[in-house]
Amino acid sequence: MALLFPIPFERSGQIYYETVGFLVLLNAMLGIGWNIIGGWAGQFDFGPSIFFAIGAYTAALLSIHLGWNAWLALVGAVVVSVALCAALTYPVTRLRGHYFAIATVAMWMIAQPIGATWQLINGSQGLFIPVAAGGTFVHGLLTLEFPGRGKGLGFYYLSLLLFSATLLGARAIERSKLGFYFRAVRDDQDGAEAIGIDSRLYKVIARCLMAAIFAAGGTLYGFWALAVFPDQVLEVNWNILPMMAAVVGGLGRLWGPVLGAIILIPISQLMTATLGAGPLAGRGIDLIIYGAVIMLIAGWRPNGLLSLPWAEWAARLRGRPAARPAKG
Repeated sequence: MALLFPIPFERSGQIYYETVGFLVLLNAMLGIGWNIIGGWAGQFDFGPSIFFAIGAYTAALLSIHLGWNAWLALVGAVVVSVALCAALTYPVTRLRGHYFAIATVAMWMIAQPIGATWQLINGSQGLFIPVAAGGTFVHGLLTLEFPGRGKGLGFYYLSLLLFSATLLGARAIERSKLGFYFRAVRDDQDGAEAIGIDSRLYKVIARCLMAAIFAAGGTLYGFWALAVFPDQVLEVNWNILPMMAAVVGGLGRLWGPVLGAIILIPISQLMTATLGAGPLAGRGIDLIIYGAVIMLIAGWRPNGLLSLPWAEWAARLRGRPAARPAKG
């Protein structure tokens, strides 16, 4: 279904919905990344957009100044983000709970003036990514350069590719010893350390995995926007939306961020397009309604929408009773 989603809109010319699909997949991917540190390792990180920005800036610099292919630039961005994440995270891994969360907020606050004033990245004037004229759709997939109308369709499928790779990678981590160690640190850090699990090491690993995913997402977004500005890539929504997607869908569940993004991002785009423009523009009505929807979902299902009895409902639709656990 995801493969066929943009085709009707491409044929009808309603390419706005391709952009909505792109943003859903991008935020679902970021939500999976945040879920590794926040859901599995139990460390709430309120500054993941740092690595989104590092990825976007690194890839743009490598592409503009060194002429790297976009995919090579993406790999370079991931490597740089992971290295910086390890260096920044290890000193604060002694902190627990809200103290760790406050430290991540402080990192994000420090990153904002750096992004706005550092001459290497052109400060608040930002960086502009050039696009070669002409080229086929396949060439665009290989270079992340889509001049013309095929841009929306191309970036939708690129985001689907990166999302699928992220989901499969997260699934493998969840079922591995690494995932077990993350959950052990989350559930009882002292108990985990008592059986020989180095909690500081696994906090760093969890955050580095998140940083890699955010860096890849930042690279994709930068090439989609063809520009990287500090107030664009360090914007608070890149901190909040992936986290909300994970919480609304089901914190600590593999598909939780995906379900959350499928619900929240279209609502956000719909509210912005209908209530954030025209005579109601600037009044914040779209944000009020969006916030109310999130509050209703969170109040109704505090454990996430995946805690609903989906298996039972599916069984009823198939006309057979749901399987019940044996008593004993």
